[in-house]
Amino acid sequence: MGFVASLDMGSEKMVMALGETSGGECRLVGIESVASQGIHRGMVVDRLRVKSCVQRLLDKFKQEHEMHIDALNIALAGEWVQQVEDREVSKFSRVRRIEESDLLELEKKCRGNVNLDMEEIVDVVPFGYWLDGEAESDPIGCEARRLEIDFHVYVARKRTLEGLRQALNESGIEKINFYSAATAAQKALVARGRKGARDFALIDLGAESVKIHVFRDGMIAYDEVLPLGCNTVERDINTAFSIESMASAKKLKHEYGMALQAECKSRKIMIPDTKYCIDLQDMVHVEQCRLEELLEGAIWQILKSGYYKELEDGILLTGGGSRVQGIDTLLNRLSKHPISMASVMTVKSAKETPLKAPENLTVLGLLRCERKETKKRGWFDSFFKE
Repeated sequence: MGFVASLDMGSEKMVMALGETSGGECRLVGIESVASQGIHRGMVVDRLRVKSCVQRLLDKFKQEHEMHIDALNIALAGEWVQQVEDREVSKFSRVRRIEESDLLELEKKCRGNVNLDMEEIVDVVPFGYWLDGEAESDPIGCEARRLEIDFHVYVARKRTLEGLRQALNESGIEKINFYSAATAAQKALVARGRKGARDFALIDLGAESVKIHVFRDGMIAYDEVLPLGCNTVERDINTAFSIESMASAKKLKHEYGMALQAECKSRKIMIPDTKYCIDLQDMVHVEQCRLEELLEGAIWQILKSGYYKELEDGILLTGGGSRVQGIDTLLNRLSKHPISMASVMTVKSAKETPLKAPENLTVLGLLRCERKETKKRGWFDSFFKE
């Protein structure tokens, strides 16, 4: 039994979670959030503000759960993370059983290809296994003479991570494990065995970006981030109706926002903090146009992946933008795929609400993330493995 903590640093909200792990299962102990400061497009732009947010979250856990947190799993995505693909190969002297250590050896080899002078590895994620030239979704226990693995390799410039690491260290966090947002999503949604969704796309509608993850047989087949998010809606409302305050436009979006103009009636609504009114249908028309653009961009990425017609489990929605009324219907009309709201499958909780909240998917998935390392073998083991 042990504890694991995680942090998701969104542009609008920072969420921290604590889980208890035992026997391969994870139980949610607590989850806390604060309004995010010092983060822009996933990057630290103000170290002191980030430190303040993290400190408030740590204080909440200390007060509410009497837990001191000094290690965190953190998801990174967006402008400061680059992704490349790599294939590594192992050839054996004879046909033999594939073990987990073989997979870890190839991951280690893949990591060794990164220039660590300038870059830091964020994550290495397998997305394809090949045994003697044939695709295999779960190679462990199978027999082969040749093993090949395709990897997504996520790297970031060392200098770009220094501000984040310093802010966390100053808050008392001693150990930091970075993961890709795609890995966090996979760990949240893909359960062991064959139960649950396996072939699907996930669209994460964030404030400043839209993330698209395509899964094939539970593995991350395609991963992309678009640098526009749902806060463009309030900017459009601000511009379309010449609203002086962006805060007022944001209030309009949150109070009256909808994805489909046809489903709202024409009526006057007051612009917050002013004496002026606009028509609700006009505002929703502006919002629908922007949401269509964001969703069409995501659909194009799924088409680009080559798996658009193979999404047997449809498209899942998450992120703050998935709360907009009618967004699932709009996406269904645009994509012709069945749409569902993502819900965490791999973490247990006394209450279902935290598992279904779209803003919690990444932070809860991070609770399931762990690093596995290769064990050094003696000459005796190596002899019999070959």
